Amino acid sequence: MKITQREKKKAKFRISFIFLFAFASFAVCFAMYMKEDFEITEEMLDERSAAIVYIDPAGRKNNFVNPVPKSEKKSADYYSDAVFIGSSALAGLSDYGYTDPENMLLSDSIRLDNFSNLILSENDEQSSISEAAARKKASKIYIMVGLHDLENVDNPELFSSLEAFINDINKQGAVKKIYLISLLPVPADTEGMIASNTDIDAYNSLLLKFADKMRVGYLDVSTEFKGNDGKLPSSAAELNGIRLKKEYYEKLSDYILTHVSE
Repeated sequence: MKITQREKKKAKFRISFIFLFAFASFAVCFAMYMKEDFEITEEMLDERSAAIVYIDPAGRKNNFVNPVPKSEKKSADYYSDAVFIGSSALAGLSDYGYTDPENMLLSDSIRLDNFSNLILSENDEQSSISEAAARKKASKIYIMVGLHDLENVDNPELFSSLEAFINDINKQGAVKKIYLISLLPVPADTEGMIASNTDIDAYNSLLLKFADKMRVGYLDVSTEFKGNDGKLPSSAAELNGIRLKKEYYEKLSDYILTHVSE
């Protein structure tokens, strides 16, 4: 049977119509599905919020990791605008020439509960710790404190004064980096007279969480200095068990210079 030209056109029209109808039906069904089933949920908003990176008003970068990981070693002049605050355990850094004595604000009177309001007397000038640091034109601050506060380790307000100090420093804006240094372990033979390493470990764990909360660096020198027994080797400490011997201050300085957050 011969198919005429007219019948061919009718066949093509029917196929095109069927295709168009199928496409339109699919589009309508898809639109109805999207309208009825797709909703922006709170979980989706939370995921979006979590992905937002906020600019730190203090000028420090947001992409820090704690404990501060190992980095390329800085040269000795890195210390020129660094100030060390807190325990006399840090004094050897200046005593043995790793940094200038003018960069140290150290006293065993500096405690966690008075950090923001203690008045220091330096060169006949009285000032708060933050004012003294500002006079030294510090752009980075290292803090080691807490050995004399271990009996209060369960106090929920343990770090409130230090938090006030950090907030004050942030408002001033000159300091770009703040580092909290873990307490060093103590030797076995002086552990009972000073503190227990168990308490020191508990404190350092809290200090790490506090550093994360305040978005400042945490230097885990405690782990670096522990022997296999979890204590400071007796060969590392002076007689009082707190201050280190010269070669260990070199080790401490090297640790600081090779753990700088970018």
